[in-house]
Amino acid sequence: MTRFLRCLIAAALLPAFLLVPQLSTAQSSQALFDNYLELRARLDTLMKNRDIAEVMPLFGDASTPEDLEALEQRVREIYPQDFENVALIRRQDLEHGFRQELIAYWVGTAYIYVHLLLHQREDAIIALNFNFNSEFDDLNSKF
Repeated sequence: MTRFLRCLIAAALLPAFLLVPQLSTAQSSQALFDNYLELRARLDTLMKNRDIAEVMPLFGDASTPEDLEALEQRVREIYPQDFENVALIRRQDLEHGFRQELIAYWVGTAYIYVHLLLHQREDAIIALNFNFNSEFDDLNSKF
């Protein structure tokens, strides 16, 4: 099977493996950062390295360590290489310091997307909601 075909199959199967309840992190404790650059540096490093078991709890997921490890293993099977590229695709400023962002991570033709809901306060920036998915339209529709 060619690499391209494997990537195509993996991209098609990812939504079936990563269902929305596992992707949406209902925040029990919000991720608090001193500034946006600190938030993005941490997020980008973890996502590019496919460290799902670490990024999910950092951004508020309350899943068990076993569930997070299983999710990370599925992501690593679907995306066998670390992501090399990252780009902010879309940003929407809302009122009172809130905003949402859509970020892409990719290597070759394999893409994964992250949606964030952020709140900039005087003392910090908080990630209120975090989702990731291989389907662009699923996260882009939040705008």
